[in-house]
Amino acid sequence: MPRTSAQPRRKPPTDKDRLDLRKRIGVFVRTRRQQLGLSQGDIIDVLGYVSRNSVSNIETGREGLPAKRIYAWADVLEVPRDAFFRFVTGETKRVDQTGKATEAEAANRSSTAESELVAAYRKLPAKYQRRIKEQIQEFSELARTGPKSR
Repeated sequence: MPRTSAQPRRKPPTDKDRLDLRKRIGVFVRTRRQQLGLSQGDIIDVLGYVSRNSVSNIETGREGLPAKRIYAWADVLEVPRDAFFRFVTGETKRVDQTGKATEAEAANRSSTAESELVAAYRKLPAKYQRRIKEQIQEFSELARTGPKSR
């Protein structure tokens, strides 16, 4: 049966296209990891890789990002899951119709201090992370409602 769609059929990606995409993903992964103050060792610990070579190969484009781990990578790199490839391809660097900064620009504004805090937090045992979350929630509530009088 002939195609009725008005859109022309896309050509399948070439080996060069695949390599270019792997390299763009690698550059994005390395840059974002460094912005967050994470080491390759931190990534290995969180994602369960066996060796640093796997992360290094992804960052240099020698290996592709495994499809089954894309969400995990997005979570570690603090990128919205549904926007991961838009970040990689740079589509979110544009300003939207209303003139507001896009997600990528907002994400890149995180200061060095924030990145250091996130990196330090991730190195803590889970019980300390829970305590910190509770304290932050308490401070947020205090900031919202003001101190209670005694």
